[in-house]
Amino acid sequence: MSTLPKYPKVKCARCGDCCSIPVVPVTHKDVARLVKHTGLPVGKLVRFCPSSEMAYDEDSGLWIKFKSVRRAMVLRKRRERCIFQTPDRACSAYAARPQTCRTFPYSMEFDGAKVTEITLNEVMKCNAIKCSVGCIDIDTVVANVKKENREDGEYHKLVKQWNLSRYTGTVKDFLKFVGL
Repeated sequence: MSTLPKYPKVKCARCGDCCSIPVVPVTHKDVARLVKHTGLPVGKLVRFCPSSEMAYDEDSGLWIKFKSVRRAMVLRKRRERCIFQTPDRACSAYAARPQTCRTFPYSMEFDGAKVTEITLNEVMKCNAIKCSVGCIDIDTVVANVKKENREDGEYHKLVKQWNLSRYTGTVKDFLKFVGL
C-alpha cells in the first residue's frame, strides 16, 4: 500500500490538450526509445526550438549552445499537435512516449527518495477528470517521475559538457555527442 501524501485523483479526459499546447522537451533516452519503437530517424522525431517558444530558465539544463544561438531539443509537432497523436486523441507511440508524457499531469516534490507533495502540473490547465475509480495509478507515476529525474540529470550533464566544450558544432554533431 502506498504511503504517499494526499493528491488529486484524476483520469485522463482524452481532450488532447497536453499533446498540442505545450512544447515537450526530450532527452537522449526519450529519443532513443522513440527511434527503437517507431523506426523513424531522429530528425523526424525532434526539432531544436528557441527560448522564445519555452519558458525555461537559462540554468534548466535544456539549453544547447550552437555557434551564436541556443536551442532546446523538443518533440516535433505536426499541424500544432504531437506527431504521435492520433485522430481519436490517443498516442501512437504510447509504449515509448517521453518520460514527461508519462508523468503528466502530476508534479512532485521530493525529500531525498520520499515524495513530500503531489500536485497537478501547472505548465498548462489539464482537463483531467476527478475520480475515485479508474484513476491514474499514482505509484506508476511516482516510479516514472524518479526515472524522469534520473534521465533528465544524465541529459543535463551531457548538455553541460557540450556547452563547456570549445567546439559547439551543428545539431548533427550534438546528436552524435549524446549517442543519437
